[in-house]
Amino acid sequence: MKKIFEYFTMINLYRLAGFILLFSGVLFYIFWGIIYGVWIDVGLISFVSPLIAFGFLTLWLADIKSKQTNIVKK
Repeated sequence: MKKIFEYFTMINLYRLAGFILLFSGVLFYIFWGIIYGVWIDVGLISFVSPLIAFGFLTLWLADIKSKQTNIVKK
């Protein structure tokens, strides 16, 4: 059984941050649209699009870092 500290690697923290950014952006957009009935709003999109973009970029960074560590381990 793995110890809990083995899960707290930088790659897993990148993945966690990426998922948090991605899901917070998507959920904020959906809830804002449901509550206010506005789906196309410049302020909404300017707030949500960086969250989603940074979420995808952070997940991509985690993928690149995990591939680099697998290459180094071989």
